[in-house]
Amino acid sequence: MFVHGIVAAGNLETARAAAQLLRMGGNAVDAAVAGVLAGFLAEPLLSSAGGAGIMLVHQPEAEPIAIDFFSSVPGAAGRPARLDFQAIEVDFGAARQVFHVGRAAAAVPLVFEGLAAAAHRFARRPLSELVAPAVELARGGVVLDAITARTFELLGPILRRDPACLAEIAEGVTPERLPREGERVRNPKLATTLESFAALGSSPPQLKRGLLEEFGPARGGLIGPEDLAAARVRVTAPHSFELGEWQVYSSPRLGGRLVGLIAEELAASQPLTAEADEVHRQARASLAGHRARIALPRPDTRGSTTHLSVVDAFGGAASVTMTSGEGCGHVVTGTGVHVNNFLGEEDLNPTGFHLHQPGADLPTMIAPTLAVHPDGRVLALGSGGANRIRSAVGQVLHRVLCLGDSLDAAVAAPRVHAEDEGAWVELAQREDPELVRRRLAAGFAQVHAFASRDFFFGGVH
Repeated sequence: MFVHGIVAAGNLETARAAAQLLRMGGNAVDAAVAGVLAGFLAEPLLSSAGGAGIMLVHQPEAEPIAIDFFSSVPGAAGRPARLDFQAIEVDFGAARQVFHVGRAAAAVPLVFEGLAAAAHRFARRPLSELVAPAVELARGGVVLDAITARTFELLGPILRRDPACLAEIAEGVTPERLPREGERVRNPKLATTLESFAALGSSPPQLKRGLLEEFGPARGGLIGPEDLAAARVRVTAPHSFELGEWQVYSSPRLGGRLVGLIAEELAASQPLTAEADEVHRQARASLAGHRARIALPRPDTRGSTTHLSVVDAFGGAASVTMTSGEGCGHVVTGTGVHVNNFLGEEDLNPTGFHLHQPGADLPTMIAPTLAVHPDGRVLALGSGGANRIRSAVGQVLHRVLCLGDSLDAAVAAPRVHAEDEGAWVELAQREDPELVRRRLAAGFAQVHAFASRDFFFGGVH
């Protein structure tokens, strides 16, 4: 049987959309673009046309490249006297985080421009075919899986801020009762927006007008005409490093460098025989990544993310990570597009909010990654999980490329993440969970223990 390619994604509908393009003769980029677009419906709170992303592309006999469509800081025209900006706490159970939302949390999204750039340069199929699976999902609806339903629950405090937001991204849903697992949600307005994108090859005019009218100074936001005009997609070389016999490529931004640091730190010493000691070694490698991050002037963001990996039958690969933060709680009216809250992330604004200069690059931890072996093997991977991304991807790279673990075993292994404030660890599947917890407690001020595998740590695809 001929294999058209392989897809790994955070949702079955996302993966199906990508696989459909492979079966139609598309390559890895065709599949990645189709999957990303479908993810706006299948994973609506982790990915959005109102967000941002980075895609790494590998083609045989060519150096991988990065298509960077992450946002920059708006506000070139000045700021209003009163910003629409609010702090909201999200409860993950074993950990809590404060996020800031509102129209003044939004930066200019570049998703449509980024996907169009990737398709124009690499795709085999027309944009109309790439958007078709997403359009079908937008009109017909998606049945929520457990992870997506939980995301609606987690981000409920943000979504309840503006009933009009929920009404568009999940037609018929009310703030009083968020959608649950097994229920179908639709976003027909987004279907029209996607069709317009396919026809134009860029952001639809209605989306651009709405960003100016609803997220500009008149409504307490910062996005102005100068910000839209200055927003640009970058095509650049990825960060690269060697790991064993493999050449690894990752995000050209901060996230890629930290993934490399953690993977190399793990590879620098042999795994320890005692489980508790080995978990502590992994935590120390994660801590090294954290300390490298905070040594820089602009740390990473802690947004909601998702990832899609594709390897095609032609020897090509695409790895793309998408984020919209947690969303700012508002849509561009009539488009079905939930807009990001990149200016409302505490880790991104360590000295206070709205202090970055307009036009400055926003830092990001997203780290789409590719690994290429001299014998032709290609691995595409990445993860959601905000600032836990670097730990998740670095640990999987080490297990697969250095230890020889299978992909299934490496991805399913329990995770650990560490910062100066403490360590976060999954205790499920450990031989002696209590001993692991005590060993970490001896080296970290706080240990946040999760009894089972948890969404908090993201998930490598």
